[in-house]
Amino acid sequence: MSSRRLVALDLGSAKVCCAVAEDDGSKLRVIGVGEAPSAGVRKGAITDPDAATQAISHALDAAERSSGVEIDSALLTLSGRHIQSRSSQAVVSVTSRGGVVGSSDLNRVLEGARNVPGLEGQEVVHLIPREYQVDAKSGLRDPRGAQGARLSVDAELVLASSAHLAALVDCVHAAGLRIDDVVVQPLASAEGVLRDQELEAGVAVIDVGAGTTNIAIFQGGTIRRVLVLPVGGQNVTNDLATGLRCDQDEAEVLKCRHGHCDPAQVLPEEMITLVGSSHVGAEEVPRRWLAEIIEPRAREMARLIGQALDDESPGLSKLVVTGGGFRLRGFAAAVHQILEMPVRLAVPEGLSGLADQLGMPEHAAAAGLLRWGQRSGARRDRGNMRTIRSAGRLNRWLHELF
Repeated sequence: MSSRRLVALDLGSAKVCCAVAEDDGSKLRVIGVGEAPSAGVRKGAITDPDAATQAISHALDAAERSSGVEIDSALLTLSGRHIQSRSSQAVVSVTSRGGVVGSSDLNRVLEGARNVPGLEGQEVVHLIPREYQVDAKSGLRDPRGAQGARLSVDAELVLASSAHLAALVDCVHAAGLRIDDVVVQPLASAEGVLRDQELEAGVAVIDVGAGTTNIAIFQGGTIRRVLVLPVGGQNVTNDLATGLRCDQDEAEVLKCRHGHCDPAQVLPEEMITLVGSSHVGAEEVPRRWLAEIIEPRAREMARLIGQALDDESPGLSKLVVTGGGFRLRGFAAAVHQILEMPVRLAVPEGLSGLADQLGMPEHAAAAGLLRWGQRSGARRDRGNMRTIRSAGRLNRWLHELF
């Protein structure tokens, strides 16, 4: 069987990642990865189209050099505070021959769930059926073949700002790429790190990026809610820059190299070198200072995550955490302590080739895009570059109507 090439483009607030893989029908072999500092993006939203386009181009060029292939199209993540989800229900009469639910009935009820009022300025990016009911038979994952007179669906709509989506698409096109698929980042991250057995349990996948925290909540094998919180690792960097009186670049380096969320885990005698904008020359300062600055923000972020989960889906049994924010030492432990729930720190698994270049928590969304493309077939629709397909493994909880 000939292999098929897949390209993932994850545009974040801190970096742009472009990954190239070959799919032989059973395995994904990573053949190239390119990364570049992000620009023109704040909390997932495009703020400077020219700068964002240039950042995409830099990551694309690096991926082409790494893989040795020319890239002309990609799967794309969509993030930002503008993303939200809401429940939708619809009911239709079964009109297929013999009163047996067929594909036409299924399409009509899903179209009814998708066409809800009050969506001005928003687009339905994903339509996710949770369950179907045919007459008195409820809890159906696929109603086709069931006999009855009435078909209903309980679904979740994932919505995005039309303006933000259009701005992102324009930047990608300006960088010379066609768009194969668009996937909201919480679902891409879930595809990248969630294990099959975890789908059936009450679990939330939490991806902490630089500008936002993306959450996908699953219960009973189906998606329940998609959330985006406007906090991320950049908030910690800002606190350090203010507290240590240094610039953003130095604060980011200090956070990654020496940061910790628990001052008690840092020895009092440990020292680090601080340049700082208010000092003449370098200065030795206690490493514990960093932890004392980071701890309040980390605990605040953990509480915000917990509040969002309690509001939307109480009774979860487990958290699967990923994203660059969870590389901060002690952050996963702080989330576990405050939320009092089991926490698994997840990285992408099951890739071959240059898999080590997509092996960190911050690569969850890019790896998930590749898997999404593999499982869905990543069929290209040249007439509609925003068409979204279903991902095969997740068909238990996800079905796209387009």
